[in-house]
Amino acid sequence: MPISVDPAVPNRAPLPDDDPGSPGDPVITMLRRVCVFIPSVMVAISACILALRHLHPAGLAWALDNSYFSNNIIILRDIRHLVGDDSWTPMLAVRDWLQRHPGGDAYDYFFFDMGTKFQYPLSSLLAIQWLPLQGRDAVHALNLLNLAAWFSIFPGMALLNLRLARMFAVRTAAPGRSARTVWIGAASFLATLCFYPLLRGVYLGQIQVLLDALFVFACYFYASRRSGLAGVLLGLSALVKPQMALFLLWGLLRRDRAFVTGLAACAGAGYVASGLLYGWSWPQSYLRVLSFIGRHGESFYANQSMNGLVNRLLGNGTNLIWEYHRFAPYDGVTYALTLLSTGLLLAGGLWSARTAVTPRAATASLMVAGLCFTAASPVAWEHHYGILLPIFSLLFFSLLEIPDAPDRRRRWLLLGVAFVTVANVLSPLNLLATTRFNILQSYEFFAVLGVLLLVFLSRRDLGWSVGHRRAPHPQAFPGLTDVSWR
Repeated sequence: MPISVDPAVPNRAPLPDDDPGSPGDPVITMLRRVCVFIPSVMVAISACILALRHLHPAGLAWALDNSYFSNNIIILRDIRHLVGDDSWTPMLAVRDWLQRHPGGDAYDYFFFDMGTKFQYPLSSLLAIQWLPLQGRDAVHALNLLNLAAWFSIFPGMALLNLRLARMFAVRTAAPGRSARTVWIGAASFLATLCFYPLLRGVYLGQIQVLLDALFVFACYFYASRRSGLAGVLLGLSALVKPQMALFLLWGLLRRDRAFVTGLAACAGAGYVASGLLYGWSWPQSYLRVLSFIGRHGESFYANQSMNGLVNRLLGNGTNLIWEYHRFAPYDGVTYALTLLSTGLLLAGGLWSARTAVTPRAATASLMVAGLCFTAASPVAWEHHYGILLPIFSLLFFSLLEIPDAPDRRRRWLLLGVAFVTVANVLSPLNLLATTRFNILQSYEFFAVLGVLLLVFLSRRDLGWSVGHRRAPHPQAFPGLTDVSWR
């Protein structure tokens, strides 16, 4: 039986598995290396940052979690306090205000008059409307739910990775291959535990952690040919993060009726519920908020987007100090480059849907689109890139499938560098904030571009068409004989 008869995926021999689970099994060997590599690099980087703090003349006078010497180990230690309220405080304030002022314009009052950075659609309040608590009690309860969302990503990534292993012919279900399953689970656990964007989101008290969990399971359901459920989960995400609504256009381009129906039904029901609770005119006010943010953006170093990079490079706004009530001043050059990068990233995310003609390419396209839609925003915080974890797994298994690829070492190196850069906070680079080298503060954004480059270099192995064939209707998928569905 051929390994693949899909013209976009060249025939190649399966991975050696004459004696799967044995010490010589190349799959287990690589997974073991990953299980050692991820935590070892995190500990090494954190130790170097702590050593640098002791060597710096003023280092010991600063807190461990300051902008210059924060690290993954310190964040892991401090998560246990569950005091972050980055999302919860403004959301709870708006919820309570709307209960006292039904039908009022919350964006006029909070965003434009008081300067509170409430940047979510009112539909996001549906996530906390049910909570009968206020103040610190409400924040603590929401942080416990956030912790549960983080914990759900552990099994979610394990399920996704097992599905990706099957998709890329890394067999795990046959007799004698259970060891591979165990090591895939261990690698999934360690990658999730050590991934900085997720740690940062939990530490800050960010609803983004819930969105990351929804995205992981959406990828799993889509890879499992349950696109309707994937659409529902992304529809829930769109109620909090409006750029996720672009997946509706992505699904239309793919002509995936189940996906589009699930997303539209979920997002539509959420909008109706928010209209009944908060009035029907709030989307108009929210568009004013989005327009304002798009014209200004943020220069704070945690903004890992083109807007943040250019604002910092031009010295337009504060770099190291988070301003609760101010955005970066408007700058024509920054605005023009922001629009250009937004257009290119959105076009790339949607074009991937048009050219994904195999099931494995469709799964890759979903992950690429999520990344592009996130990076295209003028404000893309560090913790927003938790959605990168699935695409790292995708690229890992695609490389594991082709041990004899001519450019294998180059792609492994690019994948390793990109993962280390995203998975660890490199806070000492903020010491360059006042120099012309502050472009290096955008290291996470450059890693995102590196991931997109690696996807392009791996496009044939991911099943993308060489030409510009149109994406098939999902009902045609069962007729494809790509090994990815076996």
